[in-house]
Amino acid sequence: MVADLHTHTLYSDGILTPEQLILKAQGRGVSFLAITDHDTMDGYRVGESIAKRHNIELIAGIELSCYENGTDHHILGYFLDPDYPRLKTHLAIFRRERMKRAERIVNKLRNLSVNIKLDDVLERAGAGTIGRPHIAAEMVKSGYVKDLKSAFDRFLATGKPAFESKPKFAVAEGIDLINSAGGLAVLAHPGQMSYDKLHMVIEAGIDGIEVIHPSHPLDVRVYYHNVAMHYWLLETGGSDFHGTRPYDDGNFGEFVVQASAIESMINHLAKR
Repeated sequence: MVADLHTHTLYSDGILTPEQLILKAQGRGVSFLAITDHDTMDGYRVGESIAKRHNIELIAGIELSCYENGTDHHILGYFLDPDYPRLKTHLAIFRRERMKRAERIVNKLRNLSVNIKLDDVLERAGAGTIGRPHIAAEMVKSGYVKDLKSAFDRFLATGKPAFESKPKFAVAEGIDLINSAGGLAVLAHPGQMSYDKLHMVIEAGIDGIEVIHPSHPLDVRVYYHNVAMHYWLLETGGSDFHGTRPYDDGNFGEFVVQASAIESMINHLAKR
């Protein structure tokens, strides 16, 4: 009985429908699955009834984008109420802001002689929450770059000529929003940040940290396991599956946590 607590569907920047992802989980022996799309819970809503038919325990999840002091922080939320009014309002506003940001990025690219159309980016995003990966994919399709990494390295990453910062949303606000919606807040892939930023997130009141992640080799997992033990934090993990990267398929079903992690999360909620 294993769990993958970090996956994405086409409702954010993944390529699979919720049903396809659930069937994939069934085929790989994943009994507990969290759809943690970026800044939307639409994929979870679609998948909820499908998961029941396939005996997969689907956990209500999200990956909230926080941005402060010029740094991105991704906060995973688990067991939260998708109908919580303040959460719904935040996600609606954030979706509008993402649209405005995408338009500004496309305009910057046009000034750099990268002539992609916003309508094509929107069509690519479909029902998903629009983001830089959709813009990068359109740049690849149009022949301006060879792959997604090149799009980010040359144009879209922080400090590059087409970069546009996200709206400010502090980590503490993200944690509070998830907790207020009845959920647990977990720091995603902490290995991608410095220790001082990690400590800031812990001080902000995070419930747990993602120990198991494809970007964490064994020594990094051991380190974050010890951090979690020291600060009495929950430990989670998952494949961060999108389906857009060469190694995604191999990671799915491999980067998992035991069902006991789910039990610890539920017990933590019960004590709150």
